[in-house]
Amino acid sequence: MDTRTLGFHSPRWQSRLRMLMLVLSIGVTGLTASAVLAQVEEPPATPISSPSQNTDLNAPVPAVAPMPVPERFGVREMFTQADVVVKAVMIFLVLCSLLTWAVLFEKLVVFAKARRANQRFLAGFRNNDLPLLHEQAEHSAMGRMWQVAQAEVTHFGRNRSADADQINRLLQRMSLTASIVQERDLARLGSMMGVLATIGATAPFIGLFGTVWGILNSFASIATMKSASLAIVAPGIAEALLATALGLFAAIPAVMIFNKFARDINGFVGGLDNFSAEMIADVSRKLDEVK
Repeated sequence: MDTRTLGFHSPRWQSRLRMLMLVLSIGVTGLTASAVLAQVEEPPATPISSPSQNTDLNAPVPAVAPMPVPERFGVREMFTQADVVVKAVMIFLVLCSLLTWAVLFEKLVVFAKARRANQRFLAGFRNNDLPLLHEQAEHSAMGRMWQVAQAEVTHFGRNRSADADQINRLLQRMSLTASIVQERDLARLGSMMGVLATIGATAPFIGLFGTVWGILNSFASIATMKSASLAIVAPGIAEALLATALGLFAAIPAVMIFNKFARDINGFVGGLDNFSAEMIADVSRKLDEVK
C-alpha cells in the first residue's frame, strides 16, 4: 500500500523538485549578476570606524574635493587648437562665405535698379514720349539698345530712295547692333556669377581636404602617444569635421544664390529680346507708313 502510494506521487514530487531547482538557479544567477555589477559600477565603500576604535570625535572632517568642471570645447576652441593647414582652410572658407553674401547684396541692388530703369524706359517707348526716352536712354539697357537702333535709322534716313532690300538690311543692322549692346549689359549683370559657381562647386572639396588633413593629424597623435583613447582622437576629428561644415556653409548659399540670379538673367534676356523685336517692328511700321 505504501509502495503504491509512493509510486503514485513520485512524478508530482519530481516536478516540484525541478521547479524548486529552477527557482534556486534563477535566484543564484540574479545574486551573482548583482554582485558583479556592484563591483564594476559602485566605488569601493569607505570603511566605517566602529565605536570600539580609538577615534577623535572632535577632529575636523576632511573637505571633499569638488568634481572638476569639464572644459568647454566649442567652435572657437576647435579653431584655436587646429593645425595650421586646417586653420588656413577654415579662414579661406569663411572668406568665400563672406564674398558670397557680398555678391548677393550687390546683385540685389544692381538687378532692382536695372529692372526699374527698363520699366520706366519701356513705358515711355510705348507712350511715344520722346523727352522721357532721351532722358532715360543712358540709364537702362533698353535705352542703350534704342540709341544704337536710332543711329542706324538716322543714317538710313539720308537716303530716301531706298528700296525693300535696303530696308531689310537696315532692320538686320538694327538687330545686330541692339544685340551687341544687349550682350554687353548682360555681361555686366552676370559679373561675379562665375565666382559663385566656383565657390559652390569647390568649397565642399576644400572643406573635405581640411577634414582629411585633420584626421591624418589625429592618427599621428595616436601613433605618437601610443594610445587610441577617445580623448586623444576626438579633438582632431572635431576640428576636421568643422572644416567640412564650413565648406558646406559656404557652398550651399553660393549654389542657391547662383541659381536665383541665373533665373533673373534669363528673365532679362527674354525681356530685352522682346523689346528688340518690338522696336524693330515699330521702325518697320513707320517706314511702311512713309512709303
